Amino acid sequence: MVRKNRRIQFVSDALVQQIAEGRKTASVTRVGEVDVADGEYDDPLVVGEYYDVYDSALQKRATIRIVGMELCRWDSIPERLWRGETNSSADEFRADHVDYFENPGPDFEFVAYYFELTRIPQAG
Repeated sequence: MVRKNRRIQFVSDALVQQIAEGRKTASVTRVGEVDVADGEYDDPLVVGEYYDVYDSALQKRATIRIVGMELCRWDSIPERLWRGETNSSADEFRADHVDYFENPGPDFEFVAYYFELTRIPQAG
C-alpha cells in the first residue's frame, strides 16, 4: 500500500521558498490548532509524519517531515525556534509574529514545530 503524505500550506510563498531551499526548519501555530485540519491543504500536525508543502497556486514545492514540537511562551522564545524561522534573534522573531498572534502578552503560549526537508519535487 502506497502511503499518502499529508498536506500543508504556509501564509506566503516566500516562506515556502525558504522551506524548499532548506533554510526554514521551524514554524508555529496556536495552542488548540495543532490537531485541526484547516481546509484541503492544511492537515493536522503530527510528529513523524511527512507533508507535501504547497504554494498559493497549489503546486507542490517540497516534502518535509515533522521531527518535533514544543510548547513555547512569548517571553521565552527558544533559539532553535527563532533560528529555524530564519530570524537573527528572539526579538526579531517576536516582531515577525506579533500580528500573527494578535499582540500577545508575555505569558502567551503557542506551539513550535520543527521539520526537515526530505525532498524537492522535480519540475515537469
